[in-house]
Amino acid sequence: MFGFGKSKGAKELDEILKSLQLAFENNYKDNARSNLKKFQEAFESAKKENRLRAGEIEKYGQLLVQLQEKLKNFHH
Repeated sequence: MFGFGKSKGAKELDEILKSLQLAFENNYKDNARSNLKKFQEAFESAKKENRLRAGEIEKYGQLLVQLQEKLKNFHH
């Protein structure tokens, strides 16, 4: 493949999500909180700078809401 599937913004968000998932799996609440903030900032920036496609905005927007809820209930 030639990498045509995702926008540059989506690839950046996916990298942050990997770190966030690791933090959740290892019960690192502070790291999860930090990575979630980084994800939210990157999402807003990518959206503002038109580095995401419409479908990606919807997907990552919904994911952000889910992750925020997950972090509310996250205890280590």
